[in-house]
Amino acid sequence: MSDRLRAGIWVFAILLPSAGFFQHSRDWNTASRLMLTYALVDRGTLSINGLENQTGDKAVQGGRFYSDKLPGYSFLAAGPYATVKLALGLPPHPLGGPAIAHFASDAWVAFLTSGLLTAATGALIAGASVSLGVGPRTAVAIGLAYGLATPAALYAGLAYGHQPCAFALFAAFLLIARPPSPGRERAVALLAGLLASYASVIELQVGPVSAILGFQILGLVLARRRPASMLAWFALGAAIPAMFMCLYHYLAFGSPFTLGYFLHAEPRFRAVHSASNPLGVAAIDWSLADDLLWGTRRGLIVHAPITALAPLGFIALARRGRWSEAIAAPAICAAVFLVNLSYPEWTGGWSTGPRLLLPLLPFAMLGVAGFAAVAGRLASTAIAALGILGWFIMLAFVGVGGRIPEQSGIPGGPDPFAFPLRDVLPPIWSGGPVPGWLFGRRFAKNLVEIAFPEWVGGLSHDQAWLQFVPLVGFQAVMVVLMLVALRPNHQAASDSAPEPQAASTD
Repeated sequence: MSDRLRAGIWVFAILLPSAGFFQHSRDWNTASRLMLTYALVDRGTLSINGLENQTGDKAVQGGRFYSDKLPGYSFLAAGPYATVKLALGLPPHPLGGPAIAHFASDAWVAFLTSGLLTAATGALIAGASVSLGVGPRTAVAIGLAYGLATPAALYAGLAYGHQPCAFALFAAFLLIARPPSPGRERAVALLAGLLASYASVIELQVGPVSAILGFQILGLVLARRRPASMLAWFALGAAIPAMFMCLYHYLAFGSPFTLGYFLHAEPRFRAVHSASNPLGVAAIDWSLADDLLWGTRRGLIVHAPITALAPLGFIALARRGRWSEAIAAPAICAAVFLVNLSYPEWTGGWSTGPRLLLPLLPFAMLGVAGFAAVAGRLASTAIAALGILGWFIMLAFVGVGGRIPEQSGIPGGPDPFAFPLRDVLPPIWSGGPVPGWLFGRRFAKNLVEIAFPEWVGGLSHDQAWLQFVPLVGFQAVMVVLMLVALRPNHQAASDSAPEPQAASTD
């Protein structure tokens, strides 16, 4: 078994159970996607009539209600939901009922979409890191840092489109960047086009990234590094999700070019997106750059410290001539970042960190891998330190549900929270009054609480952390086992020919 595959398996085996530990309640954003999934499977309809009170994120057309979101996530989730519903005998989602609540179907859908694809993305990152010359143990650390030490850790447990979107884009990027085996060029290009385009069917704002992937394969064809036929097959693959999206909008709204956003029930959100500006973007507001990079409220580096290493790694990759990683990956990061700077709702609403930057995180981790490949033990130490710091931050956020509101609701208090890591987490964890936006719960629902509700209910506030010990213990044991299993084989290493530019980081 190759080091690339071994590293990916270890990351997947750690991230997937971790993603299923928490069961979060829904909000408008998740409910909008989930209601379409339930309508599709339970009643075979695109309309969410009877479920419209579950969310404020809905479109209204001809007296009927629909999800305001693009259909990509909901259709992706339909298969897992139908399978679990059949296997476990789950009843159809009830019409009416409470909107903000915990449903078993929600948890299963989120786990088998966002959770599964977060683990898969982490595995791809680890494998790609090995390909860049990183030792397998450090490659695992990079993959785990993505899934545990960035906001991806939170959204792995939520029915948002960010994590499926990130997987689709990153998988398409790797398919394009790696030379395909002879005879597989058409299949690889077709799949890359499908993934790149379907990401935009999940979240329209990543359309520029899908375009960059198209230019990436075009550049490789022009450089005669890929056969010209791959470009045509990529275009064919990309056309299929685009036609599906047009068909959905035609059936739901009477026009292939009418999006649910244009018919939003909330005037505030309907004003952002229109037929003339589907992405809802305006001029780039450069004044927001500091807030999105290192601002205490939404800063990427504050909530995912390991991403600070990415620019150094991109430079290192360029010096080594790894042009796909050194040009396309930072260009994708820049595209996602610029769209966020241009979006009126740039904060992402109720969230932890820069929610709308999540699709760039796998590509940023390639920069981290590039740094690890040339900086040796120094890089391994930095990755471990920043990864542990990010893991601690994310566990603290996920433990309280993770979706921090923009308005504190506290008379005379901060509005919005200027520094959630300081203003929000310590009072909750230390036993202070439970904020109203937590709906009476101090900590997020989790598997330990489900299995032992009376025991967890009897814990005092200074003992509440005990319910998270099984998760931390599992992760710690798995990391130790990984370190043992992936010990460098010095005899094997002496018999192999390492990549000239690669430095051992283990």
